[in-house]
Amino acid sequence: MVVLVTGGAGYVGSALVRQLLRDSIETGVTIRALDNMFRETYVSLTELARDPRFEFMEGDVRKMEDVKRAFKDVDAVFHLAAITNAPLSFERRELTRQVNQMGTRNVVSQAMNSSAEKLVYSSTASVYGPTKGIVTEENKCRPESPYGKYKLMGEKECLGAFRKHGLKSVVLRLATVYGFSPGWRVQGIVVNRLAYLGCTGNPLTVYGSGEQKRPFIDLRDAVRALMFAPARPETPGQVYNVVGQNASVNEVVDAIRRLLPEAETVRQRGSKHLEELSYMLDDSKFRRLGFRTEHTLEDGVRQIIDEFLGARSSQ
Repeated sequence: MVVLVTGGAGYVGSALVRQLLRDSIETGVTIRALDNMFRETYVSLTELARDPRFEFMEGDVRKMEDVKRAFKDVDAVFHLAAITNAPLSFERRELTRQVNQMGTRNVVSQAMNSSAEKLVYSSTASVYGPTKGIVTEENKCRPESPYGKYKLMGEKECLGAFRKHGLKSVVLRLATVYGFSPGWRVQGIVVNRLAYLGCTGNPLTVYGSGEQKRPFIDLRDAVRALMFAPARPETPGQVYNVVGQNASVNEVVDAIRRLLPEAETVRQRGSKHLEELSYMLDDSKFRRLGFRTEHTLEDGVRQIIDEFLGARSSQ
């Protein structure tokens, strides 16, 4: 059995690959990662090359020849490859379209023409756009960023493959993922960015009042959700919100300052695009399947601080 993870060297992908390897020690499953190394996260591959059950393919989901090569003998695929920074996607509109929509079309097309039986699509809460109240999967999607727009189009590719061809596809609309991973990133992730600023002795910069609410999920729980979804018989053809907790930016700051009490907070009157959006997710549909998150916001902040300061102190 071969499990393919597109974007396998990325932020979430590098953590997912490792968990899949840990969970398949005695099963003989091969975990294959496809990544074009756009972010040059070569460090995320450290120690994996020594595992005979791991295969890495440097390739691009925009190139069908690369996708076909990656799908050899594949039974299941986790499709994570994407341009993921919502604010930057306005500057990279065409690249975002090519990767998030056309790349997904290539992956889905090849999945339907291969031995693959299951596909898990990592989508985003950004597909909803500006909203009020608590958002369920029934809310109309009005994505504001190219990132959200083309991830939504990717969803339609996956769900269409289920309806028309029976490919067991499930879509997870993840809340903003935070926490440390071998391929971790800071830009565009408010928890990671603020924790990073605190670790480096810089003030915690908050745009606007900080009262704006956001849905968050610890990386470890996001990985568990991705692995949980295809194991349930009722998930194919479904869309699920996945969230750990809804919290304000001020609550993120408070969690950091409890662990780094010396950190200062600076508030900017102006706001960056999308910074002041406020919305919350309802994930009761996914929880009815039996899934429960295990990590709080403070757990994730503590992990980042421990990893970052530990790495810094050893240099």
